[in-house]
Amino acid sequence: MLKLASLCFPDPEKSCFYCCPPIRDPEADTLDNIEERRAALRLNRKNLAENILRAQEIPGDSCWGLGFLDDAEKQAGCLLHPLRHNGRDLRHLTGYQFKCANALCREALVFAELSPDEQKFCLTLCRDMDSFTYSSRSNPLMRLLAWEAGVVRFVIDDSRENKPPFIDKYAFLWQELDFRLDGFLVFEILKKAGTDFLCQRLAPYILFRNRLIEDLRTLQNERPGQGLTSAPLLPVHKLDIPLSLSRLLKFGADLWELPAAGRESILSKTEPALEKFLHS
Repeated sequence: MLKLASLCFPDPEKSCFYCCPPIRDPEADTLDNIEERRAALRLNRKNLAENILRAQEIPGDSCWGLGFLDDAEKQAGCLLHPLRHNGRDLRHLTGYQFKCANALCREALVFAELSPDEQKFCLTLCRDMDSFTYSSRSNPLMRLLAWEAGVVRFVIDDSRENKPPFIDKYAFLWQELDFRLDGFLVFEILKKAGTDFLCQRLAPYILFRNRLIEDLRTLQNERPGQGLTSAPLLPVHKLDIPLSLSRLLKFGADLWELPAAGRESILSKTEPALEKFLHS
C-alpha cells in the first residue's frame, strides 16, 4: 500500500489540494486569486449539507465538494471523501467519483518510493507553508518530486552531507532543466559523477543534451519505408529502455515510435556521448 498520507496531509497546518477540482487548467496554480479561492472553500464548507441534498453533477473545472476541512481554515480537501462520512463515499454526487478516487499525482508516486527518513527530510522543506503555498507547483518540494526517485535521493543525500541552502543549489533542476528531457541523463551523471559535477557544468551539460537530441532525431531514418528495416513500430515507452530515456526521445527528439531493434541504436548514440561528456 502506498504511504501517501504524509504528503497529502503532512501536518495539521496544511494539506495539498492540487488534484482538485478533477478537471483543471494545467497552467492554473493554487496561488492564483487566493482570496477568491479562500472564499469559495469557505462557502463550500458552509453549504455542504444543502449541496448534498441538491447534488448536481459538476462541470469538472470547479467542485462544490472542495472546501476547508477544519474550522481554522488551514487544511483544504474533499468534503465528500469517505473518511469524512463514516466510510460512505459521496463523491459520486459530483459525477467524478472514479476520477477523484483514482487521482494520484506523479509527485505522490515518487514520494511513496522514498524511505520514511527521506520523506521526513522532504517535508522539512515545507515546514512553514500554508495549504495554498504547499499545494502550489512553485513549492520546491513538488518541483523536486517531479524527478525520478533516484534523482531525489541524490539531492537528499547531498543536502545532508553538505548542508547547502537548498534553493540556491538545486533550483536549477526546475529553473534550467526539465525532468521530461533531463531525467535519464541527470540520473546517470549523478550516479557516476555526483551533484557537484552537474552543478558546476550546467551550461556545458545543456549543450551536450541538445546535441544528443539532434543526434537521436536521426533515428527516424530507421522507420519502415525510410530505412533498411521493415519491422513494426512500437511506442518508445515499450522499448527495453528506461522510462526516463523514452521521455527524452518523445519530448526532446519528437520520436514516439521506433522498431524494437531501435533500442541498440538508441544506446549506441546515448552511452558513448554520455561517457565523453563525463570525461570532458
